[in-house]
Amino acid sequence: MIFRCAAICFFVLGMLAPVNAQTREGDFLYRVTTVRAAPGKLEDMLSWIADMKASDYFADAGEHAPFVMRHSQGDQWDLLKIEPMGSWTAYHSKSATRKRNKAKEKHADQLAPGYALIAFAEDHFAYGPSLEEFQGEFAENGFFHIEMFKAAPGKAAGLLGQRQMENAYLSATGQTTNMIFRRAAGSDIDVFTIGFHENLQSFAAPSGASAEEAEAAATDAGFKNRADISFYLRSLISAHHDTLAVRVE
Repeated sequence: MIFRCAAICFFVLGMLAPVNAQTREGDFLYRVTTVRAAPGKLEDMLSWIADMKASDYFADAGEHAPFVMRHSQGDQWDLLKIEPMGSWTAYHSKSATRKRNKAKEKHADQLAPGYALIAFAEDHFAYGPSLEEFQGEFAENGFFHIEMFKAAPGKAAGLLGQRQMENAYLSATGQTTNMIFRRAAGSDIDVFTIGFHENLQSFAAPSGASAEEAEAAATDAGFKNRADISFYLRSLISAHHDTLAVRVE
């Protein structure tokens, strides 16, 4: 019942805020897992991930290998794993499920050690940009700014709108816009965004816009002024996690 209610709520949210290519959104479904390694086992986990990617497991399972990001500073997880699903229907079809189960049986000995390396893992399912767009950005960049937001009661639609407004501001001031992901099921994160950057230096580089240009861009995007970008966001959220991360090959 909880799952059905969540699905209905976010279907309505999607209707309230239609997908727009300029806001870097989409209806492609992803499983997003935050993982904390067992004490002293992060290096082993990274080696296990590399071994799995080099194996035939994902080809046998009919799946795209996950995109993995490693925590640099911020939140408490060690790794963020993003697995393309496409849609609920396609992922859970009889043929796709059968193929995954056969691959798990075939590679059981290779999969088992990885489970022992995990201290904590939490799944989140979210709709985001197309796989092609995500894959392209991930391949071209190695540094990521990840922001996860839990909306205040009744503020989920407003939170999604704020992220769209902020992207408009970033675009107008010549800065990198963020991919926006909206909750489908899973953890209590309502919206999260990922900024893709070449490196730390490009992430920290100033926009180049003058104060007057930035102020105009903020009001054009729908904010009262530039300071209101942060104040408005904080009026919509009950929790917020910021993380900087790097790509895991």
